[in-house]
Amino acid sequence: MKILSISTDYPPHGHGGYEQQCRDVTQHLRGSGHGVRVICGELADAAAGARDDVHRELPRFPVQPRPVGGRAAWLAERRAAATLGRHLRSFRPDVVCLWRLGELSMSLPARAALAGVPVVGVVCDPWMLDGQRRDPWARRFANIPPVAGARWLFVSAALRRQVAAAGLPVDGAEIVPAGVDLAAFPIAPAKPWSGRLLYAGRLSPLKGVDVAIRALARLPASTTLDIAGSGPSAYERRLRETAAALRLTGRVRFRGPMARARLAMAYSTADAVLFPIRWAEPFGLVPLEAMARGTPVIGVAAGGASIYLRDGDTALVVPRDDPPAIAAAVDRLACRPALRARLRAGGRAMAEQYPVERLQSAIRRTLEHAVGQLSSSMSR
Repeated sequence: MKILSISTDYPPHGHGGYEQQCRDVTQHLRGSGHGVRVICGELADAAAGARDDVHRELPRFPVQPRPVGGRAAWLAERRAAATLGRHLRSFRPDVVCLWRLGELSMSLPARAALAGVPVVGVVCDPWMLDGQRRDPWARRFANIPPVAGARWLFVSAALRRQVAAAGLPVDGAEIVPAGVDLAAFPIAPAKPWSGRLLYAGRLSPLKGVDVAIRALARLPASTTLDIAGSGPSAYERRLRETAAALRLTGRVRFRGPMARARLAMAYSTADAVLFPIRWAEPFGLVPLEAMARGTPVIGVAAGGASIYLRDGDTALVVPRDDPPAIAAAVDRLACRPALRARLRAGGRAMAEQYPVERLQSAIRRTLEHAVGQLSSSMSR
């Protein structure tokens, strides 16, 4: 089976959970004997040509939409269509696998389907809604929805409900939760409390990184916060300014994005991982990765994360936008070794319920089924 995967980003460019899942599934499919080509958004600093059959060629649109003239929108749409068409002709895939399209042309799924190629989409965030506001062609002329004939796999029921509430026909889509690579995140030895906190993930107001910094200001001077991740430079600058204004510059350390092995080490050296989200998280891999390592999580149980963040059992759950509540939860962990041990055991048990192999196998079976259905219909 030959699979053409489409995504806005693909590692090493892009370190979020979406990109990680795309890479893991790609490796799984190749290990299962299938051929996979990836096409994704272009990068100004990317080397020309393909590497490991990853082609960074699709025009991409900014997260914050800007006014775009009709001709510019048409030219971008034409280039996206031409790029897809060229790969459909040269690679001749049996199936197209969609990942995050939030900064790409929203017509790509429909164009693949019109070419007679079955389409399977893995939905890990609300790109179906955001993408139509970012794509200047869809926004200006067509309001192009994702193709209704695709097979959709959502990482959580909460995300499916959000997309369905906007009027898109996804009520019958399958739920396939994201998963943790338990071999990459084995449980680490227990250790005494040292006051090291960790935030890991994208730097965004939606993620509440500033809430974690404000919580740190309420904790003893020996407590530190490592921030592992990247985001828009303007937002990171505001975070640094917040830390400076609160006289926390020496206690807040910006570590940048981390590869998997380094992130696993960061989880194990932290005493607690903070998950202070402001939005309905589609799923959220960071808490489960931390739980797999045996590190307690303090977080907001919103969206898909609510299925595994259980207060007092797998995590300490706090309200949104509540630095005092986060600080109080940290204090509870610091002085209660038995609570840390309970969360350590409960968190690891919860992480083991979400192995990445389940997600990978489900996607592979869906792709194979889509190809099999097409072959069966053509043979009649």
